[in-house]
Amino acid sequence: MVIDNLQRMQSALTEWMIKEEMVGDGLFFTIEDWRLRKESFHDDSLLVLVFDSSPLHSLLNLGCDTSEFDDLIGSFGFWYEMGHSWNMGFYPIDGYDYSRLKGTYSQKLQDPRWKAKAETVKKRAGYSCQDCKAKARLEAHHCYYSSMRENYEPWEYPLSALRALCRECHIERERAEIRLRAFAASLTRMELDAMRPAIRDATYWYQTEAVFKFLSTLGPEERHIQKALDHLRKGVIDHDD
Repeated sequence: MVIDNLQRMQSALTEWMIKEEMVGDGLFFTIEDWRLRKESFHDDSLLVLVFDSSPLHSLLNLGCDTSEFDDLIGSFGFWYEMGHSWNMGFYPIDGYDYSRLKGTYSQKLQDPRWKAKAETVKKRAGYSCQDCKAKARLEAHHCYYSSMRENYEPWEYPLSALRALCRECHIERERAEIRLRAFAASLTRMELDAMRPAIRDATYWYQTEAVFKFLSTLGPEERHIQKALDHLRKGVIDHDD
C-alpha cells in the first residue's frame, strides 16, 4: 500500500511540476538505483528526486513559498528531506494509514484528511467564494479529477486544483467545466497543450478580463481587430509597480 501511494505521489508531483513549469531536468530515482550512485544522502529513503538548475531548485533553495509543494507530498503520506541543494528523499509519515478507503465518494469526504484539506482551501481564499466573492457557506471544489487509472483520493490533489465556492457557484462551475471539456473535444492534444501556456502568458501581461474581451471581439475586419486591441491595451499590467 505504501508503494501504491508512492507511485501516485510521483505521478501527481510530476503533473504539478509540469503545470508549474518546474520540471527542468528533474529525475526520479528508485531507492535501488539511487544506492548504486553511492551518494552520501537518502540511502534510507523510498524515492529520490534530483533537480539540477531547474525552477524547482530555486523554489526549494531561495526561501520561496513551498506550502503547496509540501501539502501535496503530505497528502499521500510522505515527507521529504533535502540532501544537497539538488536532491531530496521521500520518507513515510509515521502512523499514516495507507489503506485504500472503501465506500462512496460522499463517505470519503468525511475523512479527516479531506476535511483538513478543504479547510485549508477555504482559509487560503479568505473565506470568500473565489468566483462571486460572497461571504457564504463554502465548499471545496475539485476543478478536475484524475483518470481512473490514477484513482486519487479526494485529498490527494494540489491546492491549486481546488477552489473555495459557495453552493450556487459550485453547481454552476461544474456545468461550466463540463462545457469547457466538451469544447476541448474539438481540439487536438497539441492544441490543448499550447492553449494553457498561451492563456497563462497573456494573463501575466494583461488583465484576464481584457484578454477574454480581446478574444471575443476579434473578427475578420480591420475594425474588429483594432477594437480587440483597444480592449487589450486597456488591460496592460505594469509589473514594475
